[in-house]
Formats: sequence, structure tokens, C-alpha cells
Amino acid sequence: MQLDDWQEEVLKSKSKRILICKGRQIGGTTIFAKKAAERLANKKGEEIMVVSITEDQAQLVIMMVLNFLEKDYKNLISKKKQDTTKSKILLKNKSLIISRPVGNTGASVRGFTKGVLWLNEGSRLPEFVFEAAKPMLLTTDGDIWMDSTPFGKQGYFYNSFLNKNNIWEVFYKSTEEVIRDRPISESWTEQQRAGALQLLEDERKEMSELQYGQEYLGLFLEELQRFFSDELIEKVCKLKRPEKISSEKIPYIGKNYMGCDIARMGDDESTFEVLSEINDYYIHQESVITKKQLTTQTEMKIIELTNLWKCRKVGIDAGAGTLGVSILDHLLESPIKHKVVAINNRAISLDKSDNPKKQRLLKEDLYNNLKSMMEHGEIKLLDDEQVRLSLASIQYEFTKTPHQISKLRIFGNYSHVVEGLIRAAWLAKKEKSLNLWAY
Repeated sequence: MQLDDWQEEVLKSKSKRILICKGRQIGGTTIFAKKAAERLANKKGEEIMVVSITEDQAQLVIMMVLNFLEKDYKNLISKKKQDTTKSKILLKNKSLIISRPVGNTGASVRGFTKGVLWLNEGSRLPEFVFEAAKPMLLTTDGDIWMDSTPFGKQGYFYNSFLNKNNIWEVFYKSTEEVIRDRPISESWTEQQRAGALQLLEDERKEMSELQYGQEYLGLFLEELQRFFSDELIEKVCKLKRPEKISSEKIPYIGKNYMGCDIARMGDDESTFEVLSEINDYYIHQESVITKKQLTTQTEMKIIELTNLWKCRKVGIDAGAGTLGVSILDHLLESPIKHKVVAINNRAISLDKSDNPKKQRLLKEDLYNNLKSMMEHGEIKLLDDEQVRLSLASIQYEFTKTPHQISKLRIFGNYSHVVEGLIRAAWLAKKEKSLNLWAY
């Protein structure tokens, strides 16, 4: 792999505080992985901890480091199976790298006393992670590496990027700049560049100007706001998942509803969220996530969970052009056909009473309904890493062009769990007052 000039600078940097603020897919995590491999190989007994937002991402980082070690320092890799796992690499020279998902308390970084603390996707990490890390950094001579795309003008990553105390070496690179300036080589061909430029052009058309600016230009944008605050997430995500569930015995007697968000084969993840209503109070019973499933497998999973939890209604996104359309057609011929409800994000809201000049999609109503239930203490959600991460990823912006109605845009890069929750919550909350089939 031929490195860019800025990647060479990161690799050679001796700074104890390195921050990469970047657009997506430019090689920021990759260069830190290479730097970590060289540090482990050349400094006996070194210790590096990687903290990522999810377990999958943490394991991916370890895999990237292992690839560089196998290429450049294969003789140092231990042959003992317990020394190389999905979450750690222990070399023959006693150097160690371990990866941990952020968790819900910050405990993953407590007790770390030396080496390098690498905060992957630092802008997305909750503030309690940095609160847990700061005392450790005061008493050791360790280094900190941080890489991330921005996530609004907030938090430790943003304040570190400002570098008011001049303690960070800051690298800033946008996706457009890197694609345009990266020299053509064996690892970056003309065809790859053309494909990347076309992808950016497609993304610019699909995204709002603000969203594109954050994700690909690496800009901190005040106009993009969090939809669910950390405080609200902490207040609501309190439930433990039931240990054993069977068709004969489910944990609560109540009215159960399921919301689904369906991904295509090989794309993202599908999610199935189950809520129970008990005396006008709502409990998040289960969150099931699947990957790389055929449509037939997804259909069977919906039927299976509907029967297991005895769900009264099941909501799926079946708008034009979505995968849910074909799945809905098949489910309407299945034994649960009277329970399936199409809830299309892009449908126009029936309620326009608040502002006739502001057009609303049903998606806005769905999100506002869940947020209202959370704020008023009507619902408790699972204390689960994916649930918390999905809630934290949701952002919003107001968009308005001349002579057009203003719109609220809600989006997130890990939104699938919330997309399932908003449908389950909508069904649970609205069943009493709406004829859903007529709707």
C-alpha cells in the first residue's frame, strides 16, 4: 500500500496526542493500525488499548493491526491460539494490543496504566468514556490517538480538535481532498479514483448539504443536532433482557407489538424490536439483529418472533422502493396476515395542525412519538449496547429551499434499531385511537 503524504506524517509523528479529523473512507483508521503494528513490534512490552463504539468495530481494528503484523513482522506473532483472538494480540516480545467496545459505564478504560489509548470514532463515544480515561492520563506517560468523522460541535473530540491548549497534533483531511490528491499507484488506480468520485457525486445528490459536509468534508456543523440526548438515553435504557424465553412462558403478560427494519442481503442489519404494553406502561422486551439474510429467512424470522411473543401487531416499512414491499406481500399470504401493518416513513403525516406551511412526513411523527414516550417516563428500553448506540447516532436538521415548505430531516449512520423501535412504539401507542388498517 502506498501511503499518502499526510499518512506518512501520522506514521512518523512522535507527538503524545494525535487527532485525525476526517471525512469517511480516507484511511484514518488504517494508518493508526499500521502505526500500532510498528509500535508493538519495535517497543518490547508495549501495551495499546483500542476503544470502539461497538464490539464488531473493535474486532475489525484488531484484524487490521494483525494484517500489518503478518505482512511486516510475521516472526513476532505467537503460534499460541490464546495469544491471538478477535479482541487481542500478544506478540512474542510481550507487546500487547487489546480492543474493547465502549460499554455503558466507561469501565473498559479504567485501570489502563501505560502505552497508547486509541479512541476509534472518538466523536461518537459517550462523554463518560473520557471522564473515565482522563484520571488515568494524568498519572501515566501514555499517548492518546483519536480518529473520527465529526458529530456536531460538542464533546471531547470537538474540544480536542479546537486544541486551545496546544497539546494535540491535529490532522484534518476531507474525503474529497484525499480522493483528488492521492497519487495513482498499484494500490490506487485510475478506475478506483473514478469510482470513488462517482460515489461522492451520488452521495452529494442523496444527502443534504449539512449531512454531506459532516460525513465527507469532515466539518463540525452546529446546525446538525442530536435527536436523543445522552441524558435521555441514560434515563430510559435500564432494562435487562430476560434470560429464558419460550412459547409457553414469556416474561410479562400484556399486549405485545413488534417493529421491524429490514436490510437487503449483504447490506447493514435487519432488526426486530418487541414492546409490551402493561397498564399504559411500555417495556422493551427484545431486540434481535440479523445480518446477511435472504428475504425468505427474514419473513420466517418475523413469523417466528410474532408467534413467540404473541404479538398483536407487526409494523414494517413498506414504502415504494423498499425491500419491505415484497416481504409485506408474502406476509399478507401468511398465517400472521391480519397482524402485519405497513408503516411507511415517507408517507405524508395526516396531522398538519401545528404549522400549515411545514410539511411533515410520517417519519417525523414516529420519531416524535418515541421521544415523547421517553421524555414522559412512559417507556423503558433495554440496557443494550446496540440500542444505546443506535439512539445516540440519530441526528436532525431543518431544510428549506426558496419558495418551498421547510422539512425536518432525521437520519443516523446506525439507525436500524431505532427504526424498529419507532414502529413498535407507534403501534403500541396508537392502536387504541386509530383503525390501523384504514390508516
